[in-house]
Amino acid sequence: MSHHPADLFAALLGAPSLPGARCRGKPHLFDEAAADESDDVVTQRHSQALGLCRLCPALASCETWFDGLPKAKRPPGVVAGRLNPQKAGRPRKTA
Repeated sequence: MSHHPADLFAALLGAPSLPGARCRGKPHLFDEAAADESDDVVTQRHSQALGLCRLCPALASCETWFDGLPKAKRPPGVVAGRLNPQKAGRPRKTA
């Protein structure tokens, strides 16, 4: 989960309307890893998110939006059925 409001607002401003998107109401599954979150928990919830993406009726539109973003502007976490790496410089708990 990003604790950086600027990242959240930037992602929301450019996000498309995705009718029927299976991610709605479940951001906790898709968010990047929190600093105090174990790797096992992150892996488990990201697996759930990827499973929802695979069955999502909005996946094609989401992929088009995501692919159109510059790499530096792509939100971290699970987006468009892919795991986008966490931004550098954010400490993570590894144990």
